[in-house]
Amino acid sequence: MQSSDSNKPQQRFEDLRGILRYVPQFRQRVFVIALDGALMRQSVFTHLLQDVAVLQSLNIEVVLVFGARAQIRELAEQRGVTLSSDDGMGRTDKATLEIAIEAITRQASELVADLTALEMPVAVSNALAVHPAGVIDGVDQECTGRIERVDVESLGAIVKADIIPVLMPLGYDGRGNTLRLNSDAVAIEVAIALRAAKVIFVSEAGVTNEEGKRIAQLSVADAREIYLRKEPGKDVNLLSKLRHGALACQEGVPRVHIVDGTQEEALLSELFSNEGVGTMIHADDYQQIREARISDVPALLSMMQQSVDDAALVPRTREQVQQKIRDFFVLEMDGNPIGSVAVHDYVENGTKIAEIACLFVKRSHKNKGHGQKLVTYAEDTARKRGCARICALSTQAFRFFEEKLGYQESDVSNLPKSRREKHDQSGRNSKVLTKNL
Repeated sequence: MQSSDSNKPQQRFEDLRGILRYVPQFRQRVFVIALDGALMRQSVFTHLLQDVAVLQSLNIEVVLVFGARAQIRELAEQRGVTLSSDDGMGRTDKATLEIAIEAITRQASELVADLTALEMPVAVSNALAVHPAGVIDGVDQECTGRIERVDVESLGAIVKADIIPVLMPLGYDGRGNTLRLNSDAVAIEVAIALRAAKVIFVSEAGVTNEEGKRIAQLSVADAREIYLRKEPGKDVNLLSKLRHGALACQEGVPRVHIVDGTQEEALLSELFSNEGVGTMIHADDYQQIREARISDVPALLSMMQQSVDDAALVPRTREQVQQKIRDFFVLEMDGNPIGSVAVHDYVENGTKIAEIACLFVKRSHKNKGHGQKLVTYAEDTARKRGCARICALSTQAFRFFEEKLGYQESDVSNLPKSRREKHDQSGRNSKVLTKNL
């Protein structure tokens, strides 16, 4: 097991303001948090539950779902029972169901005890109406269930009473039979029914690429593609979360997060920082570039100041930015400006030429591809305006334009006359880069 220092996430919120700016948009919204059963064996589990308490204290309406694959496997081994499936996705025979019921109910009792010790009021809910999964691909799924309906009224009453509902991966049909469910499926069905703002899968591991680096964001299409590929060696537990996460987004849940629950403070760091520490699946434009507004000017000037101090940008006054505000575009992440670019137009001998200006990304968001997105957006904007060529002047980022974006260093004489005069007067000796559109 890793030491506590190595388990701490890289992204740390600097102060309480980092949390407070998110509170208004999260307050009285429903978060469905799904916990992998294996995490209950981890030393960080108590801290994880404390983070849940923090969310509830911020008037976020929390619903807890838990999985039990690790506990079911462990109990089956002790009893010498061969499981027909361990995750509620495949066939559940009667012997497996008996093991699952015992492991899950014991785990529910332990979870309620842990939450009670933290003075959090909880209630184990049977708000799921289920029916047998039936025959799939010619195989009778026996005691595996499928969720038919979520009792929104009863769940809503529990939540509104400041009590945390706890849902087990078990359900009961109209005949009083107990059926095994998959916890990921429980989480998203509950989230869809309650119109939750988020589903957070707190998993045994995070989602990474082939190089082992965290994948910060996935569209619904990307998440589905990874799931459908089912590459050898991929954790089936994570593949299940990708599949169900994509489905939740398709059905109206704005965000689904998958975080590595073995990291300390992973839950809070994922929710209360722009970049997070896990993987977010999104159906809408989580990152969007839009036209700047007058109300953006203070934020633009504040973000620009670091680049001005580094001599990477020319200083601009509030009046200068306001006068050209229609030329500015802002990159937002979850509603927060993190970068900008401006596109200025010139006419030279009847030909329209565009200039990329004021390109910057906040220091905390550098080296994540945001600058390239802004430049690509600026080029598309220039094309729509009928520009045949685009140029950029840079003292420090010229390699970025050349190597990443296909710009070529050019002579100052290729600048429009009015822009060339400003270049000569500035004394910055900026390199001129151009690209045909």
